Amino acid sequence: MFRDFSRAVALALALLIAAPARAESAIGKKFDRVQEYLDEVENHLQKSFIERERIKDADLVGACKTGFLKALDDEAFVSLKESFRRDVLAACQDEAIVTIEALLKRVRRAADKAKLDDLDVVKLADFGATAMVQSIGDPFSNLLKSEDLQKLMKQMQGEGRSDSIGIGLEPGKESFKISFVMYGYAGYDAGLKLGDEVFEVDGDKVGGMSMKELQPKFVVHENESIVLTVKREGWKKAYDIRVTNTPRKIKDVWSTMLPGKIGYCRLTIFDLSLGSSTMDALKALKKQGMKALILDLRNNPGGALPAAIAVADHFIPGKKLITYTETNLDMSKVTPFPVPGMTDQKPEMEFHADRKTDFEQMPMVVLVNGSSASASEMLSGALQDLGRAVLIGEKTYGKGIGQTAIPLWKTQSSEFGKSAMAMMPNRFLYLTVMRYFLPSGRSIHHKGIEPDVRVMVPEMDGETWDGVFQVRKSGAAKEFAAGLDEEKAGELAIYDGFDTAAYPGFNKFYKSLNTKLSKDRVREEVRREVRLRVGGQATLVDMETDTQVQRAVTLLAEKLGASPEGK
Repeated sequence: MFRDFSRAVALALALLIAAPARAESAIGKKFDRVQEYLDEVENHLQKSFIERERIKDADLVGACKTGFLKALDDEAFVSLKESFRRDVLAACQDEAIVTIEALLKRVRRAADKAKLDDLDVVKLADFGATAMVQSIGDPFSNLLKSEDLQKLMKQMQGEGRSDSIGIGLEPGKESFKISFVMYGYAGYDAGLKLGDEVFEVDGDKVGGMSMKELQPKFVVHENESIVLTVKREGWKKAYDIRVTNTPRKIKDVWSTMLPGKIGYCRLTIFDLSLGSSTMDALKALKKQGMKALILDLRNNPGGALPAAIAVADHFIPGKKLITYTETNLDMSKVTPFPVPGMTDQKPEMEFHADRKTDFEQMPMVVLVNGSSASASEMLSGALQDLGRAVLIGEKTYGKGIGQTAIPLWKTQSSEFGKSAMAMMPNRFLYLTVMRYFLPSGRSIHHKGIEPDVRVMVPEMDGETWDGVFQVRKSGAAKEFAAGLDEEKAGELAIYDGFDTAAYPGFNKFYKSLNTKLSKDRVREEVRREVRLRVGGQATLVDMETDTQVQRAVTLLAEKLGASPEGK
């Protein structure tokens, strides 16, 4: 999710001046436009993709054929003349056709023969282009329309997240694998985990779907739910997990003060304003007397490169190297004329600390886990490499690459529809074009970052999970938690002493469940529901059960020469 955007790039794109769109053309000119479009996609996959050395012409042509064949099953083409469909099928199966140009010529002849002057050539090309992008095997690359890119840019600026359940997905043959789970979102609250396999959404099988087909199914408005059929390692079967998008306060930075004047700051995503909002939180904690800091990057999937550099600069002294990048994309050849901040990017770039802050010497721990990815890894890895912080937790995800949206200028004509962005084309290739490296020179791609202090969070075995699932499915624990006095619930959310007697009426409630789970395991489930009910700042840190936070507090307290209580 490491998106190579900046506010300057977003603004610059909106200001680009390009040639006016051409008038509607005949079927022949439509094929000419489509030829230019597919050539543009093919060219970037061959030259701009970060692993371009493994891209072969024959594979891209084969993928385009596959896309055309898939298009024949689309409602826009399924009712066309059978002779045309047979001719397209024959063209896609013809091994003598080894270029996209030759493929389009055959399809054009078939359209002329069938007198299909109104053939939706652009939609056919979209199927071909999408298949070519998917064929490179990069789960982060995609073909976007202008409205899709606009939504993405708004998300990078902190907007439009209320309909998200906060998970990432990677496609497979029979399922989609969860690649991250964001803190503070409905997926996190529902207990979804990195590596979970999703087989169905609301009863619909998702195997074989493209990301574009799947994404609308995961748009969940506030107070609405979806049911995911999920299988996890160690489970004997798949379970239907309901994910409800309850109204919530979504923040990029959460902070509070822990015992011993240890500040706690949790970053949920690297949007373009994260540098300033993190500094605001740090200054507020300093006013409260903060002496050390826990920076929590668990369940943070990354975001914008400039944001990661800005946050790193808060903690790294002098002019030390934060990261350096390599790219195959030459934006000066993509954009019609020079645009500062975009077309002046070099194939290799270094990013150094360049400002002085009050937090450059403060004792510091960074918390990470398997859902800490991309920008989170760049930040935590830089702090680790430079000896600036101790990393505690679990191995990170391992995403050392970045994407950018490449304008496909040949899609600016009227055949491709009106762009949602002024003076811009209506198709963008969102492509992995960049690698980043940590100060030591290491790449963490497919490797992840090992923490300095490994503290694992234990997983439930299959039998225990089955009992927990039945309790959750019944809604009994949630109902019991909802019946607690508000003040009592607030106290128990923070600390319950691991005591079932702290919950009025617990024994009667436990007997009513008729479960094989122990009383203590049911207590944990009730407390989980209590904490979900209370929410907000009060439940930001679980000092009772979060062993990774506990280890961080202990380590920092030792560095400060005091106990965790600051005595």
